[in-house]
Amino acid sequence: MLLRVFADFATPRLMSDSEEHEQPVRKIRLHHPKQESGREPSRPSPFSWLSPVATRRREKSVEGLLYGCAVAEALAQAHNGLPPRVGLKLYGRNPLEYRYQPGVGITSHRTHALIITTQAMLESRTDKDRFANSLRKRISWYQRSFPVRHVQSFFSSIVRKCRNVSYENSLELGFGDDPMVRSLILAVGLQGGMNNFSRWLEKSVDVTHGDFRVLHAATLTAYAAQIAQLHEGDTLDPFKTLGMLIDATDEPDLLDQLRELESHLRNHRSVAFVAKQFGWGNGVPADVMAVSLLGIYSWLRHPTSYRNAVERAVLLGGSCSAVAVLAGSLAGITLGRNRIPRHWTKDVSFFPYDKAWREQLIERVKDWPHGVEDIQEARGLPSQYLGQIARNTWRSVFRLIHAAIRLPVKSVAFSLRKKG
Repeated sequence: MLLRVFADFATPRLMSDSEEHEQPVRKIRLHHPKQESGREPSRPSPFSWLSPVATRRREKSVEGLLYGCAVAEALAQAHNGLPPRVGLKLYGRNPLEYRYQPGVGITSHRTHALIITTQAMLESRTDKDRFANSLRKRISWYQRSFPVRHVQSFFSSIVRKCRNVSYENSLELGFGDDPMVRSLILAVGLQGGMNNFSRWLEKSVDVTHGDFRVLHAATLTAYAAQIAQLHEGDTLDPFKTLGMLIDATDEPDLLDQLRELESHLRNHRSVAFVAKQFGWGNGVPADVMAVSLLGIYSWLRHPTSYRNAVERAVLLGGSCSAVAVLAGSLAGITLGRNRIPRHWTKDVSFFPYDKAWREQLIERVKDWPHGVEDIQEARGLPSQYLGQIARNTWRSVFRLIHAAIRLPVKSVAFSLRKKG
């Protein structure tokens, strides 16, 4: 009976609207940037910062970002890496609950990358080079403190060298080094000010990626976060926001795709429909362009509902965790923590960072870099290194459990492909 459930995952459709399935599908080939695209974003920010954001609003947006990111990642982990139909068979459509460790929302590397970036920003003393050095060390430490992932990364690096693939030029989202997550907190923390925000963002991207296409995607994400911070609650206009992002984009491929998103948004197309139109109906690829486009669209398609934005992203399958984190973070910045379902925020775990530690972090970021403390005396909070190792080891156990759960799915899928 169990194998039959796994075997027929290809038959049900993800979308219920038959008319949407009749639309032609436009395939997009994921590739490295063309020569004319390999440049830094040159257009200005889509808005002018006439005055700093009020402290109360900054506090709400930072808190919403932290919890929006954590809850979305915890919800998406069980679905991440699975085809969408398999995820529906195993876990159902909605409402989503914490499935990776039932009853508890376990955060992973994107939430901790957000914390790492925040710590590096606080430690920088407003020096972008100091920020980049601190960020590089913290990412390196985090990756080495995760036993299973570290071994996996080691063997993956050997395979890449044998196949002559350069990691710096890869568009794949690696472990603990998602550049778009880093761009979110930089956008909220810097408020687009200090006149050299783009240089901070470039330093952040260069720590792990050397591809200009990644920089374009991170810049787009940062602009979306800045717009989200300027619009509280239900005041966000999705169509105007997408138009501003289009005006601020000069990468040809990304610009074409954003214009297509604008058409889908005006026609009120579902997130799943848009994913299929771009050729990602069987799961979101681990590509910065795909993630940025679908994450922003999920947020703009459901601007007043954190739940809907995240659930639609999770059900996409593939690299749905990255998409859900982006959609949930942007929704959290706009709506704040109180608009996230309370049972989700109550049961999400940030271990080893307790509530008091998180409140202190938010308190320091909300006034950075011009808070009540002198900037030369401001510091990041103490890092819980032993707690990180314990947490990562415990999560490795659940990772092995889920690998065993998915083994029948992969076996059946492989046999079906072989017969086909």
